[in-house]
Amino acid sequence: MNRALGISLLLAAILAGFPTTGSGAQTIFFAENFDNSNFASRGWYDSNGGVIDTSVYSPGGGNSSIRFSFAQGATGPTGGSPRRHLFTASESVYVSFWVKLGTASVTWQGSGVSFHPHVIHLLTDAEPNPAGGLAVTQLTFYIEWNLFTPRLAMQDGQRINLSQLTNSYPGLLGSTTTHAVAGGNGPQNQATPTVAGYYCFSNCASGTPIYTNGTDWDSASANANLVNNTWHHVEAYVAMNSISGGVPQADGVIKYWVDGTLVIDRTNVYLRTAQYANQKFNQFMIAPYIGNGSPIDQDMWIDNLIVADQRTASQTGVPAPTNLRVIP
Repeated sequence: MNRALGISLLLAAILAGFPTTGSGAQTIFFAENFDNSNFASRGWYDSNGGVIDTSVYSPGGGNSSIRFSFAQGATGPTGGSPRRHLFTASESVYVSFWVKLGTASVTWQGSGVSFHPHVIHLLTDAEPNPAGGLAVTQLTFYIEWNLFTPRLAMQDGQRINLSQLTNSYPGLLGSTTTHAVAGGNGPQNQATPTVAGYYCFSNCASGTPIYTNGTDWDSASANANLVNNTWHHVEAYVAMNSISGGVPQADGVIKYWVDGTLVIDRTNVYLRTAQYANQKFNQFMIAPYIGNGSPIDQDMWIDNLIVADQRTASQTGVPAPTNLRVIP
């Protein structure tokens, strides 16, 4: 056997047990190591905020991180954040970063309630304003955690069909009728734990009411939860569902890894309808937000951010094989 061919076949066999989220080479849209606060020069916009911390940084490399310090009662972090970054429109997005919650002296409490903080957002090319609001959008996909529990979520409040509001499955999901996919026109039929619903956001007593809605997917494994004062490698992947014959299919994908362990895994998600069959993700946003105010003074850090189109075999945490021997 040809030696080079033998090594290639052996490596392929070893890696076959570690599937990735896509096929082919990974395209990295952008990376951010938070080495300095000159964010605008690296494509960030909508804010010049962000506090660089040279005393705390992740095992992922570098000599600094970004620190988000919440004062008690504050909805956003002191010093702000770099906020938004556009990238090449894509039907799938992979996000990788390191995060540390709390310190040895102050335990992270998050929002103190069952919702928030929002942390990382992915928006689509359907948004008419690249610096628009977040409360009610065409589609926002969230990568976050509630206290120490990993969470993926989404909302598409601007797309709710007000004439057919329902919390009953399937509602309009999977139909050709114009509708939202995040709860207002039918909840996602997912395994628990899942939360889905809608509520009036504004103009509730008069005029045309505006509804917001959302679906949450939480990790079901306590062993996968984040730990206070500990650096964790967080990865997430989302891929749009397909449209067939003008009908949206329940084959969108969402995944969440903590330190290489897959803790959320859904392959039957709706993220778009036939009316938006070509919708793609094209905007990343980091904007930690606690809507009801932080219950205490508390801190979190993020480092070594990568935004790409898919996860690769090299990012599964599998060590490179050593001492290989191929018999000719």
